[in-house]
Amino acid sequence: MPNVATTVSVRVDAAREPLFDWFIPIELPRILTGWGPVPAVVATRDQSGPWDTPGSQRTVQLADGSTAHERVTACARPAVFAYTVNGFSGPVRHVAVEGRGQWWFEAAGAGATDVRWTYTFQARSRAAALLLTPVVKIAWRGFMRRALDRLAVLARDEVG
Repeated sequence: MPNVATTVSVRVDAAREPLFDWFIPIELPRILTGWGPVPAVVATRDQSGPWDTPGSQRTVQLADGSTAHERVTACARPAVFAYTVNGFSGPVRHVAVEGRGQWWFEAAGAGATDVRWTYTFQARSRAAALLLTPVVKIAWRGFMRRALDRLAVLARDEVG
């Protein structure tokens, strides 16, 4: 099945190791505040283990009432964090089977870190990919951009 992906990045005024350690347990509603048609994350529940442990799972609740199932697939401190999302209950379930997120943290000089987030949707079909592509390239990318901008502000104030 076809994939539809986008990547955003930001430089954060915080050193890599403390930033990574701060990021891993972050409460998603603090950074995933919604953008355009993409709803905010309002809560997570039923977490099965530490969020830095592959195999740990939780349910993500969105502002529109929908949910999704999230599972950690990789965590290599302080450089990489990856996860999958499936079990979508909202409109996404019609066009995507799964989402895969990957975060990279790269030292960027004294006290700064370049953070890169790639998100890939696995479309249900070629036709679904055609519908999904503009949504991902505009709305989902805007959602991700807002999240990284929010992360940079919070980290500057809290990790510094």
